Amino acid sequence: MSHNPTLSIAVLAGGYSGEFVISLKSAATVMENIDRNEFSPLLVRIFKENWWVESEGESYDIDKKDFSWIDHSGTKNTFDSVFIMVHGTPGEDGILQQYFEKLKLPFTTGSTESVSGTFNKYYTTERLRKAGYTVADAVKIDKSENLSSVDYEKIGKKVSFPCFVKPNEGGSSLGISRVERQEDLLEAIEFAFSTECTSVLVEAFLEGREFSMGIVPGVNLSPMAMPITEIITKNLFFDFEAKYEGASREITPADLSDSVRIRMESIGIQVYQQLDCKGMVRIDYILVEGGEAAILEINSVPGFSKVSLLPQQLAEAGISIEEMITRVIKSASV
Repeated sequence: MSHNPTLSIAVLAGGYSGEFVISLKSAATVMENIDRNEFSPLLVRIFKENWWVESEGESYDIDKKDFSWIDHSGTKNTFDSVFIMVHGTPGEDGILQQYFEKLKLPFTTGSTESVSGTFNKYYTTERLRKAGYTVADAVKIDKSENLSSVDYEKIGKKVSFPCFVKPNEGGSSLGISRVERQEDLLEAIEFAFSTECTSVLVEAFLEGREFSMGIVPGVNLSPMAMPITEIITKNLFFDFEAKYEGASREITPADLSDSVRIRMESIGIQVYQQLDCKGMVRIDYILVEGGEAAILEINSVPGFSKVSLLPQQLAEAGISIEEMITRVIKSASV
């Protein structure tokens, strides 16, 4: 009986942003649940100084020229595919994707163009607005702008108060403020820039219930919508504390009418396809007055830790994490 060799999978964790702690937990979920009859996974840590792989209790440097590594016996090892679990930069902004595209190594997210697009919240919402979706009004401020000469009155008129100020690139609710008055805008913008982003978004506040929904590869690998989660936060908004320190209630499946649920699912799948997403993606919505689902943002490498929304949604859908990991790897492309 011949045994098919297992595919060698690099599970990437870490990154260069404040989200690297969450990334390590997300990658741990993959390592714990991957089907080892089909795949041989190795954890690869991505840090600014160096990248290294963990194998049998030892760490080996990754040669960035070709993403290979040499083990203690002097053998050169390579990977068949890459499972990207790096949130923020360089996993969600196109840096790793561009690197693997050059090496022609399959990876589990959308292309460089796709993920760098969704990472830029302003670019994405403007694109979705033009395509006819409901999104919040927003103003973008670049790092190169002189903050003391910005016309805050004009911004206030466009977005009105309260509004949100957030890094244009980034996630995990880092660097976000809710601003009630025009005179507090400058401080909030400076706080958002402290996360090392290159531009900041001042976004209109959308009044309504907040929801999040995963879009993942289905049985035939075409995109399918996950059960929707409603987020009810004790805080003013779904900030880092609410997201990771239990200051919110997450209800899966959300209490929604069939018509609203079906509409959210179809919007999610359309957006996933239009923005050329791949693998597991999470879309955040606000259900505004009149029952319209406004799109807040698209996460191209959503959290996958034990407390993350996607595993909760998979459990509700009756799909094992192992099965989803297999589908994601099978849908990986160069």
